[in-house]
Amino acid sequence: MGNALRELRLERGWTHEEAAAAMGVSRGQFIKLERGERGLTERTIALAARAFSVLPSRVIGEGTSAMGERQTPAPTLPQPNATIPDQAEAVDPGVFRGPRNVPVYGTGSGGDGGDFSFNGQLIDHAPRPPGIANRKDVYVVYLVGDSVAPAYEDGSPIYVDPHRRPAPRDYVVVELRGERDGEPGPAFVKRLVSRGAGKLRLEQHNPPEQLEPIDEADVVRVHRVIPWPELIGI
Repeated sequence: MGNALRELRLERGWTHEEAAAAMGVSRGQFIKLERGERGLTERTIALAARAFSVLPSRVIGEGTSAMGERQTPAPTLPQPNATIPDQAEAVDPGVFRGPRNVPVYGTGSGGDGGDFSFNGQLIDHAPRPPGIANRKDVYVVYLVGDSVAPAYEDGSPIYVDPHRRPAPRDYVVVELRGERDGEPGPAFVKRLVSRGAGKLRLEQHNPPEQLEPIDEADVVRVHRVIPWPELIGI
């Protein structure tokens, strides 16, 4: 299928880079389309028509040429601000993960009143997503149990912020005091309902219920679980 991409580009005095950006494709993909090395599709015809403000028939060369009377341009539409990579261009997923420098703390089997207990060991390092690139003291634990499924499943890594005070409806890691000083107490991940008057009120999803209020005096820490949109910077 022939096309008028080169003619349209030259009419506007655009470089290959400028034309590709207007269409929202890579420079390499645009050049292949312009040369006819890659056939036009309905999608690329529509992208070109919008980029050059012409009818689709002009893009495929069925409109009048530059020597004749031009067709009435289509209404100008907002230009795309994203570049779609050429299928031949490999995308490195590592850029989305970040450096592996978030500590992962080990947990032990849960006992009465808890899903797990911290064992105090650093067992690994997890990738640092872009949304927490500069967040201090963030750590990761692997969830034990399915009491907050489907929000977080058993075995899922959860990123925890020990500094930002949790708000109602946040998921939290709660650790209670151990029976003896120096011993880890029971811990669990739940959803915060409220906190005040010396009481911590939590709920879970599986089975759905609100737990009995916990005395703040029995709590060692309440740390906020960072939601996934925040981790990736949304």
